[in-house]
Amino acid sequence: MKIGALILAAGLSSRMGAFKPLLELAGKTLIEHTLEPFVQFGCEPVLVVTGREADALERFLTEKFAAGISFVRNPEYAVSDMFASVKIGIRGMAEDCDGFFLTPADIPLIDKEILRKMAAETAQVVRPSYQGRAGHPVLLRKDAAGRILAYEGALGLKGALDREARAFVEADSRGILLDVDTFEDFHAIENFLRR
Repeated sequence: MKIGALILAAGLSSRMGAFKPLLELAGKTLIEHTLEPFVQFGCEPVLVVTGREADALERFLTEKFAAGISFVRNPEYAVSDMFASVKIGIRGMAEDCDGFFLTPADIPLIDKEILRKMAAETAQVVRPSYQGRAGHPVLLRKDAAGRILAYEGALGLKGALDREARAFVEADSRGILLDVDTFEDFHAIENFLRR
Protein backbone atom coordinates (compact mmCIF):
# COMPACT_ATOMS: atom_id res chain seq x y z
CA MET A 1 0.00 0.00 0.00
CA LYS A 2 1.40 3.38 -1.04
CA ILE A 3 0.72 6.23 1.38
CA GLY A 4 1.81 9.81 0.71
CA ALA A 5 1.83 12.93 2.83
CA LEU A 6 0.34 16.31 2.02
CA ILE A 7 1.75 19.22 4.04
CA LEU A 8 -0.01 22.59 3.89
CA ALA A 9 2.53 25.41 4.07
CA ALA A 10 0.94 28.10 1.90
CA GLY A 11 -0.47 30.33 4.64
CA LEU A 12 0.39 33.93 5.40
CA SER A 13 1.42 33.30 9.05
CA SER A 14 -0.48 36.52 9.78
CA ARG A 15 -1.21 35.82 13.46
CA MET A 16 2.44 34.95 14.05
CA GLY A 17 3.88 37.97 12.29
CA ALA A 18 6.82 35.85 11.09
CA PHE A 19 7.07 33.12 8.46
CA LYS A 20 6.33 30.05 10.59
CA PRO A 21 7.82 27.18 8.57
CA LEU A 22 11.37 28.52 8.86
CA LEU A 23 11.26 29.49 12.55
CA GLU A 24 13.81 27.57 14.62
CA LEU A 25 12.42 25.21 17.23
CA ALA A 26 14.76 23.10 19.35
CA GLY A 27 17.61 23.21 16.82
CA LYS A 28 15.52 22.62 13.68
CA THR A 29 13.01 24.60 11.71
CA LEU A 30 9.33 24.10 12.37
CA ILE A 31 8.85 22.59 8.90
CA GLU A 32 11.64 20.05 9.50
CA HIS A 33 9.92 18.89 12.70
CA THR A 34 6.66 18.54 10.77
CA LEU A 35 8.09 16.69 7.76
CA GLU A 36 10.54 14.28 9.41
CA PRO A 37 8.02 11.73 10.77
CA PHE A 38 6.44 11.37 7.33
CA VAL A 39 9.80 10.97 5.61
CA GLN A 40 10.96 8.47 8.25
CA PHE A 41 7.70 6.53 7.93
CA GLY A 42 8.36 6.17 4.20
CA CYS A 43 5.54 8.30 2.83
CA GLU A 44 5.78 8.68 -0.93
CA PRO A 45 5.35 11.27 -2.20
CA VAL A 46 5.72 13.96 0.44
CA LEU A 47 4.02 16.90 -1.23
CA VAL A 48 4.24 20.40 0.25
CA VAL A 49 1.77 23.09 -0.80
CA THR A 50 3.60 26.42 -0.77
CA GLY A 51 2.51 30.04 -1.10
CA ARG A 52 4.16 32.80 0.90
CA GLU A 53 7.95 32.78 0.44
CA ALA A 54 7.58 29.72 -1.79
CA ASP A 55 11.00 30.07 -3.42
CA ALA A 56 12.85 30.22 -0.10
CA LEU A 57 10.87 27.37 1.45
CA GLU A 58 11.21 25.08 -1.55
CA ARG A 59 14.94 25.76 -1.81
CA PHE A 60 15.44 25.10 1.91
CA LEU A 61 13.51 21.81 1.88
CA THR A 62 15.21 20.60 -1.29
CA GLU A 63 18.60 21.15 0.35
CA LYS A 64 17.57 19.59 3.68
CA PHE A 65 15.82 16.50 2.37
CA ALA A 66 17.73 16.01 -0.91
CA ALA A 67 15.11 13.87 -2.66
CA GLY A 68 11.62 12.77 -1.93
CA ILE A 69 9.99 16.15 -1.31
CA SER A 70 7.89 17.65 -4.08
CA PHE A 71 5.98 20.90 -4.28
CA VAL A 72 2.86 22.44 -5.68
CA ARG A 73 2.02 26.12 -5.28
CA ASN A 74 -1.17 27.86 -4.35
CA PRO A 75 -0.93 31.01 -6.49
CA GLU A 76 -3.92 32.52 -4.66
CA TYR A 77 -2.49 31.89 -1.16
CA ALA A 78 -2.95 35.53 -0.10
CA VAL A 79 -6.69 35.55 -0.81
CA SER A 80 -7.78 31.90 -0.50
CA ASP A 81 -8.41 29.69 2.52
CA MET A 82 -6.73 26.49 3.65
CA PHE A 83 -9.30 24.33 1.87
CA ALA A 84 -8.14 25.79 -1.45
CA SER A 85 -4.63 24.55 -0.63
CA VAL A 86 -6.05 21.16 0.35
CA LYS A 87 -7.72 20.83 -3.06
CA ILE A 88 -4.58 21.94 -4.92
CA GLY A 89 -2.61 19.35 -2.95
CA ILE A 90 -5.11 16.55 -3.63
CA ARG A 91 -4.95 17.31 -7.35
CA GLY A 92 -1.15 17.17 -7.15
CA MET A 93 -1.02 13.88 -5.26
CA ALA A 94 0.30 10.87 -7.18
CA GLU A 95 -2.37 8.84 -8.94
CA ASP A 96 -0.96 5.58 -7.60
CA CYS A 97 -1.30 6.64 -3.93
CA ASP A 98 -3.77 4.53 -1.99
CA GLY A 99 -4.10 7.38 0.48
CA PHE A 100 -2.18 10.14 2.19
CA PHE A 101 -1.70 11.88 5.48
CA LEU A 102 -2.82 15.52 5.53
CA THR A 103 -1.57 18.11 8.01
CA PRO A 104 -0.85 21.81 8.28
CA ALA A 105 2.85 22.63 8.44
CA ASP A 106 2.51 24.22 11.87
CA ILE A 107 1.90 20.99 13.81
CA PRO A 108 5.47 19.90 14.62
CA LEU A 109 4.96 17.17 17.25
CA ILE A 110 3.47 14.31 15.24
CA ASP A 111 5.40 11.10 15.85
CA LYS A 112 6.04 8.15 13.58
CA GLU A 113 4.24 5.71 15.89
CA ILE A 114 0.85 7.38 15.44
CA LEU A 115 1.35 7.21 11.67
CA ARG A 116 1.91 3.47 11.94
CA LYS A 117 -1.26 3.00 14.03
CA MET A 118 -3.32 5.10 11.62
CA ALA A 119 -2.05 3.29 8.53
CA ALA A 120 -3.11 -0.04 10.08
CA GLU A 121 -6.76 1.11 10.09
CA THR A 122 -8.86 0.40 7.00
CA ALA A 123 -11.39 3.26 7.28
CA GLN A 124 -11.61 5.86 4.51
CA VAL A 125 -10.76 8.62 7.01
CA VAL A 126 -8.59 8.04 10.08
CA ARG A 127 -7.82 10.64 12.73
CA PRO A 128 -5.68 10.53 15.85
CA SER A 129 -7.23 11.61 19.12
CA TYR A 130 -5.95 12.40 22.57
CA GLN A 131 -8.33 12.23 25.53
CA GLY A 132 -11.33 12.59 23.24
CA ARG A 133 -10.00 15.46 21.13
CA ALA A 134 -9.25 14.89 17.42
CA GLY A 135 -5.89 16.10 16.14
CA HIS A 136 -3.59 15.84 13.14
CA PRO A 137 -2.67 14.38 10.76
CA VAL A 138 -5.77 13.09 8.97
CA LEU A 139 -5.34 9.97 6.86
CA LEU A 140 -7.47 10.04 3.71
CA ARG A 141 -7.91 6.99 1.54
CA LYS A 142 -8.21 7.58 -2.19
CA ASP A 143 -12.02 7.41 -2.41
CA ALA A 144 -12.49 9.86 0.48
CA ALA A 145 -9.96 12.23 -1.07
CA GLY A 146 -11.99 12.26 -4.28
CA ARG A 147 -15.17 13.13 -2.40
CA ILE A 148 -13.40 15.89 -0.47
CA LEU A 149 -12.08 17.31 -3.72
CA ALA A 150 -15.65 17.46 -5.04
CA TYR A 151 -17.06 19.10 -1.89
CA GLU A 152 -18.29 22.67 -2.48
CA GLY A 153 -19.98 23.40 0.86
CA ALA A 154 -19.40 26.49 2.95
CA LEU A 155 -17.64 24.68 5.81
CA GLY A 156 -14.48 23.80 3.88
CA LEU A 157 -12.41 20.83 5.01
CA LYS A 158 -14.38 20.45 8.25
CA GLY A 159 -17.63 20.18 6.31
CA ALA A 160 -16.13 17.70 3.88
CA LEU A 161 -14.72 15.53 6.67
CA ASP A 162 -18.00 15.65 8.61
CA ARG A 163 -19.65 13.80 5.71
CA GLU A 164 -17.20 10.90 5.99
CA ALA A 165 -17.28 7.92 8.37
CA ARG A 166 -14.15 8.14 10.48
CA ALA A 167 -12.04 5.87 12.64
CA PHE A 168 -10.08 7.28 15.55
CA VAL A 169 -6.75 6.07 16.89
CA GLU A 170 -5.64 7.05 20.39
CA ALA A 171 -2.33 8.90 20.54
CA ASP A 172 0.12 8.58 23.43
CA SER A 173 0.89 12.30 23.46
CA ARG A 174 -1.06 15.55 23.15
CA GLY A 175 1.47 16.66 20.52
CA ILE A 176 -1.16 15.87 17.85
CA LEU A 177 -3.21 18.78 19.22
CA LEU A 178 -0.49 21.41 19.42
CA ASP A 179 -0.17 23.89 16.57
CA VAL A 180 1.73 27.15 16.20
CA ASP A 181 -0.53 30.10 15.46
CA THR A 182 1.06 32.65 17.80
CA PHE A 183 4.35 33.15 19.63
CA GLU A 184 2.58 31.99 22.81
CA ASP A 185 1.84 28.68 21.05
CA PHE A 186 5.45 28.53 19.90
CA HIS A 187 6.79 28.96 23.44
CA ALA A 188 4.30 26.40 24.77
CA ILE A 189 5.64 23.84 22.28
CA GLU A 190 9.23 24.71 23.25
CA ASN A 191 8.31 24.03 26.89
CA PHE A 192 6.54 20.79 25.92
CA LEU A 193 9.70 19.60 24.13
CA ARG A 194 11.88 20.44 27.14
CA ARG A 195 9.69 18.26 29.37
